[in-house]
Amino acid sequence: MGLFNFWKKSGKKLASEPTADSLKKEVEDLGLDTKGAEITVDGDVVKVSGGSLSAEEREKVILAVGNVEGVASVEDEAATDA
Repeated sequence: MGLFNFWKKSGKKLASEPTADSLKKEVEDLGLDTKGAEITVDGDVVKVSGGSLSAEEREKVILAVGNVEGVASVEDEAATDA
């Protein structure tokens, strides 16, 4: 588990506040696969949990959701294959 902090007022601007669905779409639009990982949002904190992501895939998903305007931190609770 890890906690990654981001600058909340920078990053890609979405049409509205980040939601789990909009962040999942952002990850897919970047050509990444969450491999069953769940993305949840609580205010400006995003949690990535479960799934079968490698360490590299997990980092890419964390960076993808963290670099969205309105996200201040990402909690990493995803299981890894590595």
